[in-house]
Amino acid sequence: MAVVFSIIVCSRKNDIPEPLKISIAETIGVEYEVVVIDNSHNDYSLFSAYNEGVRHAKGEILCFCHEDILFHTPSWGGSVQDLFSDASIGVVGVIGSHFLPCAPMYWWSSPFISQYSLNNDKGVVQRNDHREFFQGHLADVVTIDGMCFFIPRKLFEAIRFDDRTFRGFHLYDMDICMQVQALGKRVCVTDVLEIEHFWSEDSLKDEQYMAVLDHNLELFYHKWEKNLPMVRGIDEPEIVIHRLNNLCIQAYDATRVRKSRAYRLGRWLLKPWKAFKK
Repeated sequence: MAVVFSIIVCSRKNDIPEPLKISIAETIGVEYEVVVIDNSHNDYSLFSAYNEGVRHAKGEILCFCHEDILFHTPSWGGSVQDLFSDASIGVVGVIGSHFLPCAPMYWWSSPFISQYSLNNDKGVVQRNDHREFFQGHLADVVTIDGMCFFIPRKLFEAIRFDDRTFRGFHLYDMDICMQVQALGKRVCVTDVLEIEHFWSEDSLKDEQYMAVLDHNLELFYHKWEKNLPMVRGIDEPEIVIHRLNNLCIQAYDATRVRKSRAYRLGRWLLKPWKAFKK
């Protein structure tokens, strides 16, 4: 039988974790292969690792996923395959944002998010079920979260993970979604499979992690600024989106001022005055 799915994983070792391997085998329900990119020596960014995976993949649908997830839905492979029978769909994920403004903002800061997944934070499992914007099993979004997403292999004749612009492990998901939409294809979130993600918000407290994330976010908005703001899959009045976009711009400008050298110098110069007032 032909390989339906190529599951591409960038791993910190030379193989994926055994629990992930078992969960795929027990739930996917169709022919598949696992393409592991060994990044134990940190030779790849996630952009270049996924490009390497695409080169080796034989499946008609490519699944890009983190190694800290588990699949729970029986026979999910056939369900995802059915979604792509609609040729208008270019990306399918399980979490996504319906709005991106004209200012650098992480997708998870959006007030309009659709998702169907489980998050396991140090053994505490939380169900994230936000499907108010779904039409059937799908919701159109601007961008998806990169923990697990699917793209038809044929689209990679026209797109690639942009390892020329970006470095590290952030914004590959948002950038590839913008590329797919530039081809006139839809980006969607689905509830036909349930995935458990082992992730903690403690990552966002890591200064180095956030510095690389912030850097790639700036590059992303510089690259796609002519296409933003962008809204998909929600029916909000234009004035609401306009005001929300302006608020995001104002918040970004205020943050940029607080990070500036002049602002930090001013705070330092005012320290004696504050001490004097006390």
